Amino acid sequence: MAINKVGIIGSGLMGTGIAFVTARQLETEVVVVDVADKFLQKSRASMEAMASRAVEKGQATREQAATWVQRVRFSLDKKDVAGAAIVIEAVPEDLALKCKTFAELDELCSGDTMLATNTTGLPVTQIAAATKRPDRVIGTHFFNPAAVMKLVELVRGCATSDAMVAKAQQFCASLGKETIVVQKDFPGFVTTRILNGYFLEALHCLEEGVASAEDIDKGCKLAYNHPMGPFELMDLVGLETVLAVSQDLYSSFGERCRPSVLLRQMVNAGRLGRKAGQGFYSYAAKGKNA
Repeated sequence: MAINKVGIIGSGLMGTGIAFVTARQLETEVVVVDVADKFLQKSRASMEAMASRAVEKGQATREQAATWVQRVRFSLDKKDVAGAAIVIEAVPEDLALKCKTFAELDELCSGDTMLATNTTGLPVTQIAAATKRPDRVIGTHFFNPAAVMKLVELVRGCATSDAMVAKAQQFCASLGKETIVVQKDFPGFVTTRILNGYFLEALHCLEEGVASAEDIDKGCKLAYNHPMGPFELMDLVGLETVLAVSQDLYSSFGERCRPSVLLRQMVNAGRLGRKAGQGFYSYAAKGKNA
Protein backbone atom coordinates (compact mmCIF):
# COMPACT_ATOMS: atom_id res chain seq x y z
CA MET A 1 0.00 0.00 0.00
CA ALA A 2 1.71 3.19 -1.22
CA ILE A 3 1.18 6.15 1.10
CA ASN A 4 2.81 9.49 0.32
CA LYS A 5 2.18 11.20 3.65
CA VAL A 6 0.36 10.60 6.93
CA GLY A 7 -0.92 13.45 9.07
CA ILE A 8 -1.47 13.22 12.83
CA ILE A 9 -3.49 15.92 14.59
CA GLY A 10 -2.52 15.99 18.26
CA SER A 11 0.88 15.23 19.77
CA GLY A 12 -0.20 13.76 23.09
CA LEU A 13 0.43 10.22 24.26
CA MET A 14 -1.64 8.56 21.53
CA GLY A 15 -0.75 10.93 18.70
CA THR A 16 2.95 10.52 19.45
CA GLY A 17 2.69 6.75 19.58
CA ILE A 18 0.74 6.52 16.32
CA ALA A 19 3.19 8.87 14.60
CA PHE A 20 6.16 6.86 15.85
CA VAL A 21 4.87 3.47 14.73
CA THR A 22 3.93 4.94 11.34
CA ALA A 23 7.41 6.43 10.86
CA ARG A 24 8.99 3.17 12.05
CA GLN A 25 7.02 0.89 9.75
CA LEU A 26 6.51 2.99 6.61
CA GLU A 27 9.01 4.87 4.46
CA THR A 28 6.82 7.94 4.31
CA GLU A 29 6.62 11.45 5.70
CA VAL A 30 4.66 11.84 8.93
CA VAL A 31 3.42 15.29 9.92
CA VAL A 32 2.44 15.87 13.56
CA VAL A 33 0.39 19.00 14.28
CA ASP A 34 -0.46 20.58 17.62
CA VAL A 35 -1.43 23.98 19.00
CA ALA A 36 1.75 24.83 20.93
CA ASP A 37 5.45 24.22 20.40
CA LYS A 38 5.89 22.90 23.95
CA PHE A 39 3.62 19.96 23.10
CA LEU A 40 5.55 19.24 19.90
CA GLN A 41 8.89 19.37 21.71
CA LYS A 42 7.60 16.88 24.29
CA SER A 43 6.40 14.63 21.47
CA ARG A 44 9.78 14.77 19.73
CA ALA A 45 11.57 13.90 22.97
CA SER A 46 9.22 10.94 23.51
CA MET A 47 9.89 9.64 20.00
CA GLU A 48 13.63 9.97 20.46
CA ALA A 49 13.35 8.01 23.71
CA MET A 50 11.33 5.25 22.00
CA ALA A 51 13.90 5.08 19.20
CA SER A 52 16.73 4.85 21.76
CA ARG A 53 14.99 2.01 23.58
CA ALA A 54 14.67 0.10 20.31
CA VAL A 55 18.44 0.40 19.82
CA GLU A 56 19.12 -0.70 23.41
CA LYS A 57 16.91 -3.78 22.92
CA GLY A 58 18.67 -4.70 19.67
CA GLN A 59 15.56 -4.04 17.59
CA ALA A 60 17.27 -1.46 15.36
CA THR A 61 20.61 0.10 14.59
CA ARG A 62 21.31 3.69 15.59
CA GLU A 63 21.05 4.69 11.93
CA GLN A 64 17.65 3.03 11.52
CA ALA A 65 16.30 4.60 14.69
CA ALA A 66 17.55 8.03 13.65
CA THR A 67 15.82 7.62 10.29
CA TRP A 68 12.50 6.93 12.00
CA VAL A 69 12.61 10.21 13.89
CA GLN A 70 13.83 12.11 10.82
CA ARG A 71 10.71 11.03 8.92
CA VAL A 72 8.54 12.99 11.35
CA ARG A 73 7.88 16.69 10.80
CA PHE A 74 6.36 18.77 13.59
CA SER A 75 4.09 21.70 12.80
CA LEU A 76 1.78 24.28 14.35
CA ASP A 77 -0.25 24.60 11.14
CA LYS A 78 -2.95 22.10 10.14
CA LYS A 79 -2.41 23.13 6.51
CA ASP A 80 0.74 21.00 6.55
CA VAL A 81 -1.35 17.80 6.47
CA ALA A 82 -2.82 18.82 3.10
CA GLY A 83 -1.97 16.22 0.48
CA ALA A 84 -1.74 13.37 3.00
CA ALA A 85 -3.32 10.06 2.03
CA ILE A 86 -4.44 9.52 5.63
CA VAL A 87 -5.01 11.98 8.46
CA ILE A 88 -5.57 10.63 11.97
CA GLU A 89 -7.06 12.93 14.59
CA ALA A 90 -5.79 12.24 18.12
CA VAL A 91 -6.99 15.29 20.06
CA PRO A 92 -8.52 14.95 23.58
CA GLU A 93 -11.80 13.02 23.99
CA ASP A 94 -14.05 16.03 23.55
CA LEU A 95 -16.80 15.65 20.94
CA ALA A 96 -17.06 19.36 20.14
CA LEU A 97 -13.29 19.63 19.67
CA LYS A 98 -13.21 16.57 17.42
CA CYS A 99 -16.09 17.88 15.28
CA LYS A 100 -14.37 21.26 14.93
CA THR A 101 -11.13 19.54 13.92
CA PHE A 102 -12.86 17.43 11.28
CA ALA A 103 -14.67 20.45 9.82
CA GLU A 104 -11.26 22.10 9.40
CA LEU A 105 -9.70 18.98 7.89
CA ASP A 106 -12.59 18.70 5.46
CA GLU A 107 -11.61 22.08 4.03
CA LEU A 108 -7.86 21.40 3.99
CA CYS A 109 -7.63 17.85 2.66
CA SER A 110 -8.35 16.48 -0.80
CA GLY A 111 -11.46 14.43 -1.44
CA ASP A 112 -9.35 11.27 -1.59
CA THR A 113 -7.95 11.60 1.95
CA MET A 114 -9.09 9.09 4.54
CA LEU A 115 -10.02 10.97 7.72
CA ALA A 116 -9.72 8.87 10.88
CA THR A 117 -10.58 9.62 14.48
CA ASN A 118 -8.70 7.93 17.32
CA THR A 119 -11.49 7.78 19.88
CA THR A 120 -12.23 5.28 22.63
CA GLY A 121 -15.99 5.63 22.38
CA LEU A 122 -17.29 8.91 20.93
CA PRO A 123 -19.78 8.60 18.04
CA VAL A 124 -17.96 8.35 14.72
CA THR A 125 -21.18 9.14 12.86
CA GLN A 126 -21.52 12.49 14.62
CA ILE A 127 -17.86 13.35 14.04
CA ALA A 128 -18.20 12.43 10.36
CA ALA A 129 -21.27 14.68 10.07
CA ALA A 130 -18.96 17.67 10.56
CA THR A 131 -17.59 16.95 7.06
CA LYS A 132 -18.99 16.83 3.54
CA ARG A 133 -17.53 13.33 3.10
CA PRO A 134 -18.88 11.11 5.89
CA ASP A 135 -18.25 8.07 3.69
CA ARG A 136 -14.48 8.68 4.02
CA VAL A 137 -14.46 9.02 7.83
CA ILE A 138 -13.68 6.04 10.07
CA GLY A 139 -12.78 5.39 13.69
CA THR A 140 -9.30 4.00 14.31
CA HIS A 141 -9.07 3.19 18.00
CA PHE A 142 -5.40 2.54 18.74
CA PHE A 143 -4.40 1.27 22.18
CA ASN A 144 -1.79 2.59 24.58
CA PRO A 145 1.12 2.28 24.02
CA ALA A 146 0.34 2.55 20.31
CA ALA A 147 3.84 1.49 19.27
CA VAL A 148 3.45 -1.82 21.13
CA MET A 149 -0.22 -2.83 21.33
CA LYS A 150 -1.28 -5.01 18.40
CA LEU A 151 -4.97 -4.15 18.16
CA VAL A 152 -6.69 -1.32 16.31
CA GLU A 153 -10.46 -1.20 16.63
CA LEU A 154 -11.95 0.05 13.32
CA VAL A 155 -15.33 1.72 13.77
CA ARG A 156 -17.79 2.29 10.95
CA GLY A 157 -19.90 5.41 11.09
CA CYS A 158 -23.36 5.14 9.52
CA ALA A 159 -21.97 6.34 6.18
CA THR A 160 -18.46 4.85 6.22
CA SER A 161 -17.82 3.10 2.90
CA ASP A 162 -16.53 -0.44 2.44
CA ALA A 163 -13.57 1.06 0.56
CA MET A 164 -12.57 3.09 3.64
CA VAL A 165 -12.79 0.05 5.88
CA ALA A 166 -10.56 -1.87 3.46
CA LYS A 167 -8.10 1.05 3.26
CA ALA A 168 -7.94 1.31 7.06
CA GLN A 169 -7.36 -2.44 7.34
CA GLN A 170 -4.51 -2.27 4.82
CA PHE A 171 -2.94 0.72 6.56
CA CYS A 172 -3.09 -0.93 9.97
CA ALA A 173 -1.68 -4.19 8.56
CA SER A 174 1.25 -2.19 7.14
CA LEU A 175 1.91 -0.99 10.70
CA GLY A 176 1.98 -4.59 11.94
CA LYS A 177 -1.42 -4.28 13.64
CA GLU A 178 -4.38 -6.62 13.87
CA THR A 179 -7.87 -5.14 13.43
CA ILE A 180 -11.46 -5.85 14.35
CA VAL A 181 -14.36 -4.05 12.67
CA VAL A 182 -17.12 -2.51 14.77
CA GLN A 183 -20.10 -2.72 12.43
CA LYS A 184 -22.46 -0.52 14.48
CA ASP A 185 -21.44 2.84 15.93
CA PHE A 186 -22.59 2.11 19.49
CA PRO A 187 -21.11 4.05 22.44
CA GLY A 188 -17.93 2.41 23.71
CA PHE A 189 -17.67 0.17 20.64
CA VAL A 190 -16.52 -3.33 21.76
CA THR A 191 -13.40 -3.10 23.89
CA THR A 192 -14.27 0.04 25.87
CA ARG A 193 -17.71 -1.30 26.83
CA ILE A 194 -16.28 -4.61 28.03
CA LEU A 195 -13.35 -2.95 29.83
CA ASN A 196 -15.71 -0.53 31.61
CA GLY A 197 -17.67 -3.47 33.03
CA TYR A 198 -14.42 -5.09 34.19
CA PHE A 199 -13.33 -1.87 35.89
CA LEU A 200 -16.71 -1.34 37.55
CA GLU A 201 -16.84 -4.83 39.05
CA ALA A 202 -13.28 -4.50 40.36
CA LEU A 203 -14.25 -1.18 41.96
CA HIS A 204 -17.34 -2.74 43.56
CA CYS A 205 -15.17 -5.52 45.04
CA LEU A 206 -12.85 -2.92 46.52
CA GLU A 207 -15.72 -0.73 47.83
CA GLU A 208 -17.33 -3.74 49.49
CA GLY A 209 -14.07 -4.80 51.15
CA VAL A 210 -13.95 -8.14 49.32
CA ALA A 211 -10.18 -7.81 48.82
CA SER A 212 -7.44 -5.19 48.55
CA ALA A 213 -6.57 -3.50 45.27
CA GLU A 214 -3.28 -5.40 45.26
CA ASP A 215 -4.95 -8.79 45.71
CA ILE A 216 -7.67 -8.06 43.14
CA ASP A 217 -4.96 -7.16 40.64
CA LYS A 218 -2.91 -10.23 41.54
CA GLY A 219 -5.93 -12.48 41.19
CA CYS A 220 -6.89 -11.10 37.80
CA LYS A 221 -3.35 -11.34 36.47
CA LEU A 222 -2.86 -14.94 37.57
CA ALA A 223 -6.40 -16.16 36.81
CA TYR A 224 -6.82 -14.51 33.40
CA ASN A 225 -3.17 -14.25 32.32
CA HIS A 226 -3.52 -10.46 32.06
CA PRO A 227 -0.27 -8.46 32.13
CA MET A 228 -1.88 -5.89 34.44
CA GLY A 229 -4.69 -5.97 36.96
CA PRO A 230 -7.71 -3.62 36.74
CA PHE A 231 -6.37 -1.06 39.23
CA GLU A 232 -2.92 -0.98 37.64
CA LEU A 233 -4.60 -0.47 34.29
CA MET A 234 -6.88 2.30 35.61
CA ASP A 235 -3.81 4.07 37.00
CA LEU A 236 -2.14 3.81 33.58
CA VAL A 237 -5.18 5.07 31.68
CA GLY A 238 -5.83 7.85 34.20
CA LEU A 239 -8.72 7.97 36.66
CA GLU A 240 -10.31 11.05 35.11
CA THR A 241 -10.39 9.32 31.74
CA VAL A 242 -11.87 6.15 33.25
CA LEU A 243 -14.57 8.22 34.98
CA ALA A 244 -15.36 10.22 31.82
CA VAL A 245 -15.81 7.04 29.79
CA SER A 246 -17.99 5.51 32.51
CA GLN A 247 -20.18 8.63 32.60
CA ASP A 248 -20.58 8.57 28.81
CA LEU A 249 -21.60 4.91 28.85
CA TYR A 250 -23.96 5.52 31.79
CA SER A 251 -25.76 8.20 29.79
CA SER A 252 -26.29 5.67 26.98
CA PHE A 253 -26.87 2.36 28.77
CA GLY A 254 -28.17 3.35 32.20
CA GLU A 255 -27.70 1.54 35.51
CA ARG A 256 -25.41 -1.23 34.31
CA CYS A 257 -22.75 1.44 33.62
CA ARG A 258 -23.30 3.69 36.66
CA PRO A 259 -19.86 5.12 37.67
CA SER A 260 -18.36 3.90 40.93
CA VAL A 261 -18.71 6.18 43.98
CA LEU A 262 -15.12 5.39 44.97
CA LEU A 263 -13.84 6.38 41.53
CA ARG A 264 -15.73 9.68 41.74
CA GLN A 265 -14.27 10.35 45.19
CA MET A 266 -10.73 9.72 44.02
CA VAL A 267 -11.06 11.92 40.93
CA ASN A 268 -12.62 14.71 43.00
CA ALA A 269 -9.83 14.41 45.59
CA GLY A 270 -7.30 14.85 42.79
CA ARG A 271 -9.11 17.95 41.57
CA LEU A 272 -9.04 19.39 45.10
CA GLY A 273 -5.27 19.54 45.21
CA ARG A 274 -3.77 16.10 45.35
CA LYS A 275 -1.27 15.17 42.67
CA ALA A 276 -2.87 15.23 39.22
CA GLY A 277 -3.34 11.76 37.80
CA GLN A 278 -2.91 10.13 41.20
CA GLY A 279 -4.08 6.53 41.09
CA PHE A 280 -4.97 3.61 43.31
CA TYR A 281 -1.42 2.63 44.20
CA SER A 282 -0.34 6.15 45.13
CA TYR A 283 -3.44 6.38 47.31
CA ALA A 284 -2.67 3.02 48.87
CA ALA A 285 0.86 4.16 49.68
CA LYS A 286 -0.62 7.03 51.68
CA GLY A 287 -3.17 4.85 53.45
CA LYS A 288 -6.07 6.17 51.36
CA ASN A 289 -8.98 4.28 49.84
CA ALA A 290 -7.12 1.43 48.16
